[in-house]
Amino acid sequence: MSKAIAMIFFGVILASCGSSIQKAPAKKVKVVNDLEAIMQKDTLTVLTENGAISFYEYKDKYLGFEYEILDSFARHLGVHLKLIEIANPDDFVSYLNSRKGDLIACNKPIHMEDKKLHAFSIPYNHSFEVLVQRVSEDSVIRDISKLKDKNIYIRNKSSFLKRILHLEDEIGENIHVKSIPGYPVTEDLIEMVSRGEIDFTISMENTARIEQACHPNIDISTLLSVRQNIAFGLRKSDVKLKEKLDYFLEEYLESDAYKLLRKKYFDYMKETNFHIEDIDSTTNLNIELSEYDELFKASALKRNWDWRFLASIAYQESRYDPNARGFGGAYGMMQFMPNTGPSFNVFPDSPPAIQIDAGMRYIDQLYNQWDRIESREQRLKFTLASYNAGKGHIDDAVRLAEKLGYNPLVWDDNVELMIKNLSIPEYYRNKPVKYGAYRGPAKNYVKSIYSRYMSWKLNE
Repeated sequence: MSKAIAMIFFGVILASCGSSIQKAPAKKVKVVNDLEAIMQKDTLTVLTENGAISFYEYKDKYLGFEYEILDSFARHLGVHLKLIEIANPDDFVSYLNSRKGDLIACNKPIHMEDKKLHAFSIPYNHSFEVLVQRVSEDSVIRDISKLKDKNIYIRNKSSFLKRILHLEDEIGENIHVKSIPGYPVTEDLIEMVSRGEIDFTISMENTARIEQACHPNIDISTLLSVRQNIAFGLRKSDVKLKEKLDYFLEEYLESDAYKLLRKKYFDYMKETNFHIEDIDSTTNLNIELSEYDELFKASALKRNWDWRFLASIAYQESRYDPNARGFGGAYGMMQFMPNTGPSFNVFPDSPPAIQIDAGMRYIDQLYNQWDRIESREQRLKFTLASYNAGKGHIDDAVRLAEKLGYNPLVWDDNVELMIKNLSIPEYYRNKPVKYGAYRGPAKNYVKSIYSRYMSWKLNE
């Protein structure tokens, strides 16, 4: 009997005896769904960008309309919130679908083509696409057809490209699309428009409105689209996470917390002027600067400060308005941020005396942190810059100055020059910068307050 026949014969015998040779059963592997995975690792990971709507750091506080919503969602889940900052727009979807992040938060409108790539939460906001241009003596563009042969700068690989192609088709003319190397975000391009480096860019209106508060020479009134719904992106397979997020958003969008958040980021823009003209430098100090002069004097005297320095800051911040509200929730005459004020025992409803004294204590604290600077004048300027931007951003400017060969202990014509660099991607995304982009007015802020203070001293 051959070996093959023997094996067949042996198998028949086994079968006739009711026996069989079986593989060991495969072990069942528990499939952990998206929400369970987040709960197990105790972390919700968000893919975001460094911008006014999404996420940024200001006065040593994490801010951002989307950041605050998702921070509330993370606390609702009982997990930590982790942020991954994205530069290249293509990386949002690739990082999401390779599970490097759980959600996309980048002020993202819902587009049909994007729905093929990932899912969306229910909308939590809406906005329009607008043309950003400088206000000038010449009339600004309101008729879209006048964009013929104009250069519009947008972020490389931006979804705004589709809008420009549609506009070209609608007006039957060419519009030249330009991009800047290094993936600058919309806020960077708006700043370039403001400085006159480029003529036009496109932005979502909600971003442009915040930026207009810092750059009053831009016009954002020319609409380029219908109203678009904005939502968070997530993987199509993450059904449980979407259910949880949508349920949270449905309740949150009806809450007082959401109404306050919108007011914090958008409604105050109409009330606050961040570029305040100086009081006439010829003002004689025998004339009262404000109804709060005695409070400034009393607080400054306790710490051996010139009360006019304190008064100059208060004027710049709020024009002596104890009920002022500013961007990011800043409040009061000295515009304390919500994370900083309580540590100085000052709150939105604190009386003017408490607000002023808290401001003096904060200024004194910042001044003492720059004790390595010998010149009092320079030290005062570093103090002002830190009060405006937060010490972290000024530390970044100091490190940049040192790296680029400037004097890191001198503000004038040295560290102040680095403020602009903190809004340029090639600097703010690389070492030695640690705190990301800064697009605020620290340079002009220091100049305005210090020059006003000195003029008051000279005219006494």
